[in-house]
Amino acid sequence: MKEKLHSVLTIAALSLCTFASGQSLQSSMEFLKLPVSAHQAALGCQAISASDHSPAQFLANPALLSEADTCMVGLNAMTWIGSTTVAGAQFCNVLGERSRYGFSARYVDYGTSNRTLPDATVTGTFSSKDMALGISCSYMLTDKLSGGVTGNMVFSHYASMTQAAVGIDLGLYWNDTDNGVSLAVTARNLGGQIKAFENEFQKMPFDLTAGITWKLEHSPLRLTATMDGLTEWDEKDFYFNENQKISKGQIFRRHFSFGADFMLTDRLYIAGGCNLRNRDELSGGGKRAFTGFSIGTGLKMNRLGFDISLGQYQVSHSSLVMNFAFRI
Repeated sequence: MKEKLHSVLTIAALSLCTFASGQSLQSSMEFLKLPVSAHQAALGCQAISASDHSPAQFLANPALLSEADTCMVGLNAMTWIGSTTVAGAQFCNVLGERSRYGFSARYVDYGTSNRTLPDATVTGTFSSKDMALGISCSYMLTDKLSGGVTGNMVFSHYASMTQAAVGIDLGLYWNDTDNGVSLAVTARNLGGQIKAFENEFQKMPFDLTAGITWKLEHSPLRLTATMDGLTEWDEKDFYFNENQKISKGQIFRRHFSFGADFMLTDRLYIAGGCNLRNRDELSGGGKRAFTGFSIGTGLKMNRLGFDISLGQYQVSHSSLVMNFAFRI
């Protein structure tokens, strides 16, 4: 059974090849690190301090729920390798004068794979799926500071095996509109499994992140810098290419991502960014090119909004992240 468990988890890991863990499997719930907001993905994927009006943004920072439009429904999708399907939905609305609430769902279907014995005999097929359901709430602690919390139920079904976990995301967001500066910090995926594959319990993919966004005065430019993985400082937490020199500087730089927004109008933006960890860990054979870079754009109308971004989050090809939002 352990060989079966390892095979199924390996297939799921290879399907994801998540940017957060290079090419190593740190947790069977790494799908929780996949980007949901196309705007945040375009800014380097971890832009927790850059707000917009999309309901997808509070998946990265629950405190950003206070910045989303009211009574909004959001849908997201992401292109991935093979027959893998990545999609989700969000809803947010006003709860009180200073508070808001939201619901979210994330879904990853890895498709169907052959069930193969050690002698290469195919005995059938199996499917693998991940899903997370969340409830979020944000509250304006002061006129500039908001806090948020998300509770997630995480489920996975790989072949005949299942796992379940309970996770909590915490976030703070400070926005000084007079000076065009916003700061944010999040602690995501706190919690643990309540049921594990073959009783082999694993940690959730915890991530401590901090970010800053600065809107230049009298300019359409907004700059964002983010530092994630603040509890990961050992070389074993990162993927290094063979014969690559490992230094403290290499580890330090892999915590950073940068992004820039060009606000063409109040309704239209163009964004770009670079995630240094993606750039270092997903560059194979010396071929760097645009690895780690991302671009995106978005259009907001009175009741509708659409965002799309292009970035590389695994080795084989780039992926599109798309959001569609509308006010009920």
